[in-house]
Amino acid sequence: MRSRARTLHLVIAAAVIAVLTAGCSAGLDNLPLPAPGQTTSGYRLSAQFANALNLPTKAKVRLDGVDVGEVESMRASSYSAVVDMKIRDGVQIPRGTVANLRSATPLGDVFVALEEPAGASSGPALAPGSVIRQTSSAATIEDVLSRSALLVNGGAIRDLARTLNGLGRRIGGRGDALGDLIAQSTRLVDDLAARTNSIQAAITSTDQLSSTVARQQRTVDDALSAASPALSTLGGTTDGIVDIADRLGSISAKLQRFPVMREGAQGSMARDINNLAAGLNAAATQPGVDLNNSNKLFSILAGRMLAGVGAAADVDVAGFSLGPVPVGPYPANPESRVPDGRDVANLVGSLTYTLQRLRDKVIGPGR
Repeated sequence: MRSRARTLHLVIAAAVIAVLTAGCSAGLDNLPLPAPGQTTSGYRLSAQFANALNLPTKAKVRLDGVDVGEVESMRASSYSAVVDMKIRDGVQIPRGTVANLRSATPLGDVFVALEEPAGASSGPALAPGSVIRQTSSAATIEDVLSRSALLVNGGAIRDLARTLNGLGRRIGGRGDALGDLIAQSTRLVDDLAARTNSIQAAITSTDQLSSTVARQQRTVDDALSAASPALSTLGGTTDGIVDIADRLGSISAKLQRFPVMREGAQGSMARDINNLAAGLNAAATQPGVDLNNSNKLFSILAGRMLAGVGAAADVDVAGFSLGPVPVGPYPANPESRVPDGRDVANLVGSLTYTLQRLRDKVIGPGR
């Protein structure tokens, strides 16, 4: 019995050693890995990309962040990559959907992201077997690293630092002034943005004016053409116009020497003529007139003849008459008569009355 038990233990130990030895020789690289995902049923769609680098088979297909299928295969056609996708049943992909190659992280797996167009909820869906041609490819890790290297080693950061340092030196500790300048610029931009409608209306009005002028261009040309002879005539008679202007100036200067006709502090010619006519009328209609009116007439005439140049006159006598007596070709005035005794009596009476009034004013009345 002891021999049999020992034999059984030896067999078990040998089996364990064999299993351990076989497991160590296989390694982890020989173990099968689970597939990313499998869609058992669904319909197929295709997407045509410029390139599909780093897109693995069985990659996820996501619509608005939700997994709706997976990549089945990829093939090259007409210098582009055609990706065949399997979409789950019941998922409707609307027409106009855009397929993009995206990755969750810079070093993460690439997947196909489907983006629906605006208002796609009421639009028709893609039929099975359709091809999505509106696509964009994701940046590869090589592109990311090369652009990062270009940013770091290309001098962009160094130039930015140099620019900031130079700006700091130019400001010279006046950061508050720079802040005020930035604030004023911001307010200016805000005001312009608030007055966008007014600016647009002004631009529209200017455009309409320009259009109107353009439509009336022929009328303007015709008017200029018609005015051209007149302008030429005026240009040829410029000397004559200047001569006329000089003569008008000389006439104006001479007219200033005549008495003024307007009312003013120094009197006027019209008022003096009225006073003279009133004095003559009083002398003719009032037999008892005194010398006061004559003195007034004499002062007016003397003032106009002696004061200033207003009374200067150039008289050319072509003929005269003696009232009731005809002279040459001029007949007599029928309303005139030869003085007689009545006129002499009236003259004597007027002088007597005038002298009596003068005595009354000098000596006193009744003395």
